[in-house]
Amino acid sequence: MMKRLFLFFLILIGCKTVEPLDDATANLNLWNEKKVVNYSFSFKRVCFCPLEYVGPHQVVVQNGKVVSVNGAPYNAAERYGTIPTIPELLQIIKTNVDKNPYQKTLNFNSTYGYPTNVFFDFSQQMADDEIGYEVTNFKVN
Repeated sequence: MMKRLFLFFLILIGCKTVEPLDDATANLNLWNEKKVVNYSFSFKRVCFCPLEYVGPHQVVVQNGKVVSVNGAPYNAAERYGTIPTIPELLQIIKTNVDKNPYQKTLNFNSTYGYPTNVFFDFSQQMADDEIGYEVTNFKVN
């Protein structure tokens, strides 16, 4: 009995309390570990929005900043709205997770941590409040 109690005590002392990470935070950490600053991807919003805003948009990022969208120099005032970098998109996803949506789907690339397909429905009773993001054709440049 004393041996079991001692073993239990050792296990208890050796345990650390670790705060669980939401998927967006864990994947942002993975992304940051990779130190990718030059990349391209196709970005699509899933929402009840104008088609120009939805996409898909071909995005090129250099030195951590969006430099071109759909082959033209990037301008956030364009009709397709602000296009996020991968870290910015992961922050947007984290913010949406923190809002405790009614329904969510979170899928991330296991190598780099970028979101491949995420979707949020914030209220069961409200129409057109849903938002989703899809990242495809990711390539490190």
